[in-house]
Amino acid sequence: MNSSLARILNVLNLFGPEQLEIDAELIAQKFDLSRTSSYRYIKELCDAGLIVKRGPGGYALGPRVIELDWMMRKYDPVLSTGRPYLENLSQITGLTVFVSAFYDSKIINTFILSPNNDMHFSFGRGRPLPLFRGAQAKVLTSYRSIKKIKQLYEAQISKDPLNIYSLEDVLKISKNIRKNGYCATNNELNVGNIGIAAPIFSDFDSKEVTHSVCVVGSDQQFNLLRQETIIEILLETAKNLTQSIVSSPKPKHHPIEVDEIQIQREEVEHLEQR
Repeated sequence: MNSSLARILNVLNLFGPEQLEIDAELIAQKFDLSRTSSYRYIKELCDAGLIVKRGPGGYALGPRVIELDWMMRKYDPVLSTGRPYLENLSQITGLTVFVSAFYDSKIINTFILSPNNDMHFSFGRGRPLPLFRGAQAKVLTSYRSIKKIKQLYEAQISKDPLNIYSLEDVLKISKNIRKNGYCATNNELNVGNIGIAAPIFSDFDSKEVTHSVCVVGSDQQFNLLRQETIIEILLETAKNLTQSIVSSPKPKHHPIEVDEIQIQREEVEHLEQR
């Protein structure tokens, strides 16, 4: 990626739960830029719909981000073909169902289905999870290569203030998770909640895992359930989701989508020429 374009897009990384708005001064400070360059970055991002003006001098995430989120949900390989299995899992167990995905070095909940609105979770849709806390995060981390797990431990897991594991612990736990095919945790992300997660494979003949499916409920809910039965149902759901991914045809592009891609390419070329 062109270095100028990369710097412009990196401005989006300034947004977070504690930083919902940014301004030219913040951009200049974080990236050691002049105010002129900061305003040029802002203009490019506004023209692309990635940020919008909010009040005097402030800017928030724009409508294009929402559109991209919609497209991710619509064409996510798990959600586009496997939603009936997720709904069935929630209905049978009465538990909240999560689908989580591993993106580069981040784990994010991409889908949450709850039979009621009484439960509140610290990590909702779109908020990155700690890499080795919570059932879904442990599953997705465990299905990386040993080399990758070591890299993730040094870069992120060891820096988690609530991490209680050594690298040896993480490798041992990961091995057990791969052996069992699932992970169960208690009180790791939300006090009083139990989570059980299983991997969703992209292919029956490979070990590649980019998604996991997880059921979460309170201690009281699990006291009324037989955990072994929940695990059986969860594993069957994960198997069905894998099958739905393998069997689903690749989406066909409509002409309008091709046109939109071409427009986006032209926008990128325009930025690179600056």
